[in-house]
Amino acid sequence: MPIRLIIMKKLSFLCLLLVAISKCTFAQEDFPDMRSWAIYGDSIERYVYADTAFIRVSPDTRQAPVDTLFAGDNILVLQVTKNGLTVRGLRGPWLQVTYTKNGEQKKGYIWQGLVSLTPLRRGDTKFVAAIERRSDSLYLNEDRQRDTLHRFVVKVKAVQNGVIKSTATFITDDDESANFGYGKIMSGMGLTNVQNIVIISFGGEACGIPTYDYYLAWTADQRLVRLPGKMNVGDAGAYYHSENFIFPNEKNGRPDMITWEMSTEEATDKLDKNGEYIMAVTEKGSKTYAWDPVTYKVTELKQ
Repeated sequence: MPIRLIIMKKLSFLCLLLVAISKCTFAQEDFPDMRSWAIYGDSIERYVYADTAFIRVSPDTRQAPVDTLFAGDNILVLQVTKNGLTVRGLRGPWLQVTYTKNGEQKKGYIWQGLVSLTPLRRGDTKFVAAIERRSDSLYLNEDRQRDTLHRFVVKVKAVQNGVIKSTATFITDDDESANFGYGKIMSGMGLTNVQNIVIISFGGEACGIPTYDYYLAWTADQRLVRLPGKMNVGDAGAYYHSENFIFPNEKNGRPDMITWEMSTEEATDKLDKNGEYIMAVTEKGSKTYAWDPVTYKVTELKQ
């Protein structure tokens, strides 16, 4: 990660605290590992993320399960409890949920780590994403001291009628950018043999915090394939770093090619007529990736 970005993220911590104070809940305040789920309040729709998830009569594991749900099953979060549990290095609360099984409306408790991030669906396919576990590692910081890089492993499952068709994983940072996890689904954007492109994003709601977008291709033969990702960050009126893709079906797009474009702007000491600092482009770049519709490989082309 560029040193300039690390410094910006440290400077933005105060901005983050101001936002967190106004939006804290049990899930974020007492269980920071679970903040990406963005479960604020009640009546929050989610999917079951775990392949198999037990429903409990109370928010603990002391009693036998009363029901079993599976990946992709619909649930509605009614309440976030104060009861916590640590699994796979993640500490999270129990959720009171309601769901339908065998035509009957039921209630119970499920650990939050068994629940998806934002629900994503296209036709009869559900894309079920959540943080799977921690993936921390050691590194040497700027002072040549050993430090810990905190990261999460994220898994996405494509589920059709209760059957997991494909999965894909990636790693994202456990920092301010993991305050919210969300996603969207696009068309195949002109890539051959791609039905849809699924984007899972992690970001914050404060100045200077990056948003990371992870792209997955959902292919015609029902496979999830990693595509290049991108990052954007801005500190209003001072710094902007933007990354964008051009896909085959967009203006200037080329068949089975993905073009990545990057631009960085920083404020100068000059003001415009409105008293705003004039921005100057300090860095630009581009890359081209070739998509192989047979092997599903993405290859960066040499400039």
